[in-house]
Amino acid sequence: MNNSDHNTINKFTDHLFRESHGKMIALLSAKFGYQQIDNIVDAVQEAFEVALNEWKYKGIPNHSFAWLIQVSKNKLINKIKREAIGRHITCQFHAEDLQLDPDEAEDSLIRLLVYFSKINLSDRNKVIIALFYLCGFGYIEISHALMLPLETIKKMIVRSKSMIKDFAIQYEDYDLNVLHKEMPYLLHVLYLMFNEGFKSSRKNGSIHHDLCFEAIRLAVLIKNYQQENCELNAILALFFFHIARFPARMDNNMWISMEHQDRTLWDKNLIAEGFAYLNQIDLKKNRLNKYYLEALIASVHLSAVQYEKTNWQLLSKLYTQLTLLEPTISVEINKIIVESNYLPIAGLIEKIKNFEPDLNEFLKFPFYTTLAHLYEKNKMNQLASTYYLRALLHTKNQFDRDYIGQKITKIVQ
Repeated sequence: MNNSDHNTINKFTDHLFRESHGKMIALLSAKFGYQQIDNIVDAVQEAFEVALNEWKYKGIPNHSFAWLIQVSKNKLINKIKREAIGRHITCQFHAEDLQLDPDEAEDSLIRLLVYFSKINLSDRNKVIIALFYLCGFGYIEISHALMLPLETIKKMIVRSKSMIKDFAIQYEDYDLNVLHKEMPYLLHVLYLMFNEGFKSSRKNGSIHHDLCFEAIRLAVLIKNYQQENCELNAILALFFFHIARFPARMDNNMWISMEHQDRTLWDKNLIAEGFAYLNQIDLKKNRLNKYYLEALIASVHLSAVQYEKTNWQLLSKLYTQLTLLEPTISVEINKIIVESNYLPIAGLIEKIKNFEPDLNEFLKFPFYTTLAHLYEKNKMNQLASTYYLRALLHTKNQFDRDYIGQKITKIVQ
């Protein structure tokens, strides 16, 4: 097998890991019990390691997911048997008696998400364990997604393991027909999952398509139980609007800003799909929510035939409403970017500077990039260059660094 074949195997298993990791853990947890989650995570990881080694020489099996499930099941039973021997008890599981149906994976995944939502943890920590166990996020990805220190994430994952096991003793299976009670938590997990794919926090990451499509797949799956849920339809609309722009967001491994994207590359079918979900929302029956507003904002961008003809005033009003629901610096920065298209720049520069004392490490890159952008628009190139260079100090993502480098080169020429 040559290097090209090895790369194909590596890419395929990486894709399969993103697509199958959560389903495998959920399916095995449903069969062996949530108290086995540690052993299950190890068994799934080992199954992927076996796949990487064997598939290089034997080729990828026709039913790769079933293959992975079978290998991880056998490894899990061996782990449980070894533990049973150590504790001088009889192992209750036998490989020949346990049939795992991959078709049950989808429901198992939602059930495990609900299980996590029931554990006595803060909302933030429930999201952390969902991203770790079901979405296959690493510590760094979770840290960026939630804007929390890396050590906090690591400690939470370690602490959660015993809580997940202990809670399994008292937990009774959940009726998915009353899923509406868990929707805020489920939607938050999907939202973070999609965002990580939309702009990867990995050092060499750009758009992670697998994560975005997995978030959409899960959202569509949940919709089977929650057809008319306003927030769910809004988040689906938002996801489809975003993926419609994927073909235009990058060129030659460089980010392309909204202003310079080739709008003929935007996928009209996906945009129509987004509007179909948006049109299912009846606000007379539902409260305004952040997903709906974000979907509306995306729809306004996609409705403009040219960047210059975007309805900036309407976008500003939508961001004002969003700040009422989610008063964060990130939303304020996005609102200022919108307003820079029709309001005097000098006032916006003074406005954005007010946020500087409250920046955490995760906000510094978008903050200094936006401040530099405002100075650039105001033809103050020296200051623009200074703040672009400062933004570089707060990102390790190579695509971000290349994008900023291109901006600096442009203004010093």
